[in-house]
Amino acid sequence: MGTKKLHQLAIPILIESLLFMLLGVADIFMLSNYSDWAAGAVGAANQFIGNMHLLFAIVSTGTAVLVAQNVGARRYKAVEKVASVALVLNFFLGLIIGLTMIFFGNSILEKMGVTADLMAYASQYLTIVGGALFFQAILNTVTAIIRSHGHTRQTMYITVLMNIINILGDVLLIFGLFGFPELGVKGAAIATAFSKIIATIIALIFMFKKILPLKMFLSLKEKPLNELGGLIKIGFPSAMESMCYSLSQTAIMSIILINLGDNAYIARTYVMTIARFVMIFFNSIGQASQIMIGQLIGAARIEEAYETGLRNFKTAMFFTVLASSGMAILSRYLIRIFTDDPVIIKIAVPVMIVDAFLEAGRAFNVVLINNLRGAGDVIFPVMMAMFSMWLFGVLGGYVFGVTLGYGLIGIWVGNLLDEWLRGISMYFRWKGRKWTEKLVVAKID
Repeated sequence: MGTKKLHQLAIPILIESLLFMLLGVADIFMLSNYSDWAAGAVGAANQFIGNMHLLFAIVSTGTAVLVAQNVGARRYKAVEKVASVALVLNFFLGLIIGLTMIFFGNSILEKMGVTADLMAYASQYLTIVGGALFFQAILNTVTAIIRSHGHTRQTMYITVLMNIINILGDVLLIFGLFGFPELGVKGAAIATAFSKIIATIIALIFMFKKILPLKMFLSLKEKPLNELGGLIKIGFPSAMESMCYSLSQTAIMSIILINLGDNAYIARTYVMTIARFVMIFFNSIGQASQIMIGQLIGAARIEEAYETGLRNFKTAMFFTVLASSGMAILSRYLIRIFTDDPVIIKIAVPVMIVDAFLEAGRAFNVVLINNLRGAGDVIFPVMMAMFSMWLFGVLGGYVFGVTLGYGLIGIWVGNLLDEWLRGISMYFRWKGRKWTEKLVVAKID
């Protein structure tokens, strides 16, 4: 199997990421027309749901790396073992987390600092979408397996269908059109959960028909402890890096809600929703790059992996600077898509200009960390994350935003310092080639 070029992998992932992101954006956009407080509440609920996704990433990230490397090495029996272990693990993890969201979601939101005005909406959304996280756990694992075989177009098609279902459901159930009940936030949650259930079923059917046999689960009789160890060895540190980011953002969310108020938090929700359109460029290139690096290393083409990683990073930076510049120039018009409230607009517009500079630093992190992950070098990024995110992102954001009184802009300055410090450190890590000591395929037999 030949290694695909960047555009062959990245463009379908880009489209898929755009469409997947639209699942959340569609909810926020339609709810912003329903109520600014409803939109802010869904943003708060999604912050916590994102944290739960990171638990699934412990398994799915390890799956992506090990499957890609074993595909590159043409070790297809090992692929079956890794896939079966990963699916069973996320099956049980998703079941436990889904039940936790249903029974303890309200208590969790209260501890996060969600205000009374937002709580009623956030609770409805978290119970329904959080309760369906079981399907998200399976979907994350299956799409990691499909993509790591190079089939990025197929996951894109699944996401297209998922978005169509979600948007139609939003239109019908939020506003109660064509005789459907007007359910508001509850309707958005039902549409999102149902679309993910359908996507999971279709992804499973494709995987078992085209990629892996259903009998692969028989390999579990062999007690595949090496595969389990490999998933945890790669997946846990990788997920910890992402989890550290998400938890730091949850802490920042609480700082904003407690110290800056609901308007600042709603402004943050809209700014981050718009910024995701910039992030999809480097996120898709980063995911594609991880697949390429993994397959090249599996095939023992180390020098080619090094050059490919640098080339992909430069491509990501070009598109990021282009997109973030456009976001800054059009900031006032973009915010007005979501709200006409002059207070929220006044807060959000300068923050979007600061965010334009932040995104380039984030591109450093996303692409180069994915490169390192594809090579099996997962400890360094999480160590840097634990240091930088909490020192600069959280503490720095608090100092600039609350102590010095710069508000939401100050919070963003702390995040900017964090992203650039980590990004530059990842660049030197890749250039220094320490990752060549972390190769994992030969160690997982």
